[in-house]
Amino acid sequence: MSARIDTSAFPVGKDVDYEGEDERGRLAALADEAWSFVRGWRWDPPVSELVLAFALAPILGLFLMRFAPGGRPEDAERWVVVGDMPSMHFETDDAPTPARALALYCAIAQDWADAVLAGRDLSESYPIPVAPTREHAESLKGRIAFVRENFLGLA
Repeated sequence: MSARIDTSAFPVGKDVDYEGEDERGRLAALADEAWSFVRGWRWDPPVSELVLAFALAPILGLFLMRFAPGGRPEDAERWVVVGDMPSMHFETDDAPTPARALALYCAIAQDWADAVLAGRDLSESYPIPVAPTREHAESLKGRIAFVRENFLGLA
């Protein structure tokens, strides 16, 4: 995808006070978590910025990760999700909006949980950094359902 994500509507979310001191602190903590997560990977070109796309702190933060110039245009951006869910980064190709990115995050996490519960090979699933146990899979499915029911409409 060579067209950059339009960030003119970021951040989005209803009934969220992004101006309050308490909320700013929780958002800053999510941003710190996102930076820590992306710094754990090697990027070429390096990450130039993380743009807040959607958050309900401290539960979930969705950021658009942008890379410094020099790479392929289709690799200029990725979505990053952090919070009380497994951290994840993924391409923007199939998710040009925060709502679609959040839905894709849920689908990727659901794939892992379903594979664990079915006893399938995880080599084709996103690498969730926990033991692939029934307990972890059921817990993740519960969180996914919560996000789908409560956050997708806000994003």
